[in-house]
Amino acid sequence: MLEHVSRESPMEACGLLGGSRASSEHLVEQVVTIKNAAGSLVRFRMDPTEQVQALFGFEESGWELLAIYHSHPDGPPAPSQIDLREAAYPEAAQLIWFQDRADWICRAYRYERGLAIEVELSVGSGKE
Repeated sequence: MLEHVSRESPMEACGLLGGSRASSEHLVEQVVTIKNAAGSLVRFRMDPTEQVQALFGFEESGWELLAIYHSHPDGPPAPSQIDLREAAYPEAAQLIWFQDRADWICRAYRYERGLAIEVELSVGSGKE
């Protein structure tokens, strides 16, 4: 994801994460970069063909859609009103990449009743 958002900047980048859920834990098995069909600095719209292919790929592998990611190259570090209004998969976490000086940072959110609630994001090998 980091390489993708860096490469696409200053345009917004987007993609999907697929994997498995085990109680409150989520194990990401695959990250799929998706073309931003909006081609915009301030919004994203996933290429529909690539999005459907990724979702079918997850299903064929026995995985679920765990998260959707996109970038805010010029901030803010939280979902925009457009992000909240256009969210289509409420069960998926929303990962937002933003720049703080030269560093890219990722925050995770759940959307509930039109609100963005920040949730913990931990990165590990999954082989503990």
